[in-house]
Amino acid sequence: MTSEDPLRSPGFATDGQIQKLAGDGFNLYRYPDYDTYREIQKEGNRRKINWQFVPQSHINLCAEFVEDMVGPVTFGICHGTRSGAEQAWFAQALSGDPDVIGTEISDNATDFPKTVRWDFHDANQEWEGLADFVYSNSWDHAFEPLRAFSSWLQSLRSGGVMLLDHTAGHVARKANQLDSFGIKRGRLQRLLRTEFKSVAVPMEALDFSERNPDYPAHVIVMRKL
Repeated sequence: MTSEDPLRSPGFATDGQIQKLAGDGFNLYRYPDYDTYREIQKEGNRRKINWQFVPQSHINLCAEFVEDMVGPVTFGICHGTRSGAEQAWFAQALSGDPDVIGTEISDNATDFPKTVRWDFHDANQEWEGLADFVYSNSWDHAFEPLRAFSSWLQSLRSGGVMLLDHTAGHVARKANQLDSFGIKRGRLQRLLRTEFKSVAVPMEALDFSERNPDYPAHVIVMRKL
């Protein structure tokens, strides 16, 4: 199956096997059922619990941008944070005393401060319209990326921003059973612009590669209308 169809209606594999779906600039893994996806994510979390992919220096740059865009932050969400470093670093870097939480699908989520056990695909009514920002470098773990992005945008207040890291590890060829979704940066920007034009506007992607060469990331930004 090609084109954007797998992104709009990924579903589950009917033959009981894990499948890789190739589309225009992306690869997406499809699972036989939700339990298979969740168990793979939980096992990956346990195996990588002491790994920290994103450095604090990058979060500091993102926090600086967020305050420039939205002003003082009262509430923020980081999705897929494993051991909770990102939300702690955002809280330290932002002025005042913001409430910054993280989400994690694994059973051990509540072992870490300010971490909620939650599948980031799902909208949470308690967060709807409240977040000043949503950040993730783990969006590549989504098996239904459009549903995840929609839920994240729902949690933003008007004028709030969604920040998605895009690195060499997020491209299509890097997708695997754990990192379910890989896509070219330009393709992801086009997808977000097209699918969510009624609720958010794209901003120019941030390029932190010169300021932070140890983590050469672009950050894709969508601002809630």
